[in-house]
Amino acid sequence: LSENVVRAAMHPADQFEAFKALVDDGLPVEDVAARFGVAPLVVKQRMKLAKVSPALIARFREDDITLEQMMALAVTDDHAAQERVWKAAHTPWQRAAGELRAALTESEVDGTRDKRAKYIGVDAYEKAGGALRRDLFSDDNKKAYLLDVALLEKLATEKLQKRAKQIMAEGWKWVDVRVRYA
Repeated sequence: LSENVVRAAMHPADQFEAFKALVDDGLPVEDVAARFGVAPLVVKQRMKLAKVSPALIARFREDDITLEQMMALAVTDDHAAQERVWKAAHTPWQRAAGELRAALTESEVDGTRDKRAKYIGVDAYEKAGGALRRDLFSDDNKKAYLLDVALLEKLATEKLQKRAKQIMAEGWKWVDVRVRYA
């Protein structure tokens, strides 16, 4: 890998697979990063790309899929879901990275945009046992998708009820708590 990176350009998919092979063989991510002069996050991102469906990696090698689309597809490790979303996207706009990512995360809650998630906080949700999926390719590498919507609703309701008790203690006779107002 080192020889190929320095002497001749290799296909990015080769690098994904080589980094993954080194880590799978027991080399720590930090050591792989140091060996190739990249940040550990870069190694993690390449390993994540190596986990995309082999059928889609083959299309990437044929230049049928862009790197940006590969990064969007890597939001999940579920090969069947990746392939299903790719096959369902027939038009160029449906194959835009944002559209692919949205299709793969449609049943999840975006921790950076959802009002409930912002109110509770991703850390509090995770501390309460909530499962989440991080997007290694987001701008700040901290974008998270919350997978347990019921837990999020419960936490938001509990936090609102706690605040409602404080307001009632101020002398208000009635306070209604709703996570969403229909």
